[in-house]
Parts: sequence; C-alpha cells; structure tokens
Amino acid sequence: MVERSALAIYIAAIVLFMMGAFATIILPFFDPDMTTPTANAEARNYAPDSPEAKGRLVYIANGCNTCHTQYVRPVKADVAMNLGPVTVPGDYVYDKPHLFGSNRTGPDLMWVGSRTNAQWNYQHLKNPQKLVPGSIMPKYDYLSEDDLNNLVSYLMSLKPATNAQAAAFNK
Repeated sequence: MVERSALAIYIAAIVLFMMGAFATIILPFFDPDMTTPTANAEARNYAPDSPEAKGRLVYIANGCNTCHTQYVRPVKADVAMNLGPVTVPGDYVYDKPHLFGSNRTGPDLMWVGSRTNAQWNYQHLKNPQKLVPGSIMPKYDYLSEDDLNNLVSYLMSLKPATNAQAAAFNK
C-alpha cells in the first residue's frame, strides 16, 4: 500500500511540475503584450551590419551584461533613480539574445543613450576611473578603435523612441 501511495505522489508531483512549466514557459508566447513590438523595440531593431548591431556584439563578447542590466523595473528604486521609462516586454521583441542582466554592479544601461553623450561614453570605456573615481569597471582600452566606436554607437542607441518614431509606429 505504501508503494502505491508513493507512486501516486510521484505522478502528481510530475503532473504539477509540468503544469507549472507550461504556464511559465509556453503561455507567455500567447500573450500579445509579450510578442507585439513597441515603438522602443522598432527604434532598436538594428540592421545586421549597422554600427549599433556590431556594438551589441562587442557588448556581449566583453560580458557587459554581467555587471549591467538593461531592464528598468517598476519599483521605487528604479523610478527614483530616473533611469527612464519602465520597460515592457514588447521593448525586447527583437533582442536576440535578451540582455536583461541579473546583477547591477554597474548602472542600468537600458536608456543610457538619453543620459550621456557619445564622447563621455567613449572616454568612460577607455578609462572609467578617470570619469568616475572609485569605479570598478575595467578599462576597455584594448578594444580596436572600430570596436570602441561601434560599442559607443550601441550605447547611444539605448534610448526611448522619439515622439516622431512613436507617432510613425502608432499609425
């Protein structure tokens, strides 16, 4: 009798796990908010050979998402820091792979293009401690000039869609 009860519990556990996995992994693909691009996503839908797309590859290759997130959360801490608009799932429709990050050792970079300028980003990548004393960010002075410029182009593209882009998208 004990073996039958254990088997029933084991089967019930597997069924419950499968239901949870289905609800967590499969069902979101049927939610239009998850699969419909926003104006922000359209603004960041880079042509494959563009400097922004190449810079994104440099960002990934150097593990920038290890220390930086690209996700403004709807919590007081993010809103109080004035990082930019809270992100929504549609903002990431074209991101492959997604670069949410999981740890904020450095600042969130989702909308960094609207908070800084290209020259500042370039100098910061070459020598972060010069611009932000005490920064633990490593120097990226070993990158080629082309890679640095592409990375700066990518960082500068990380900003909310302009009103004109949003209006064109919503037509």
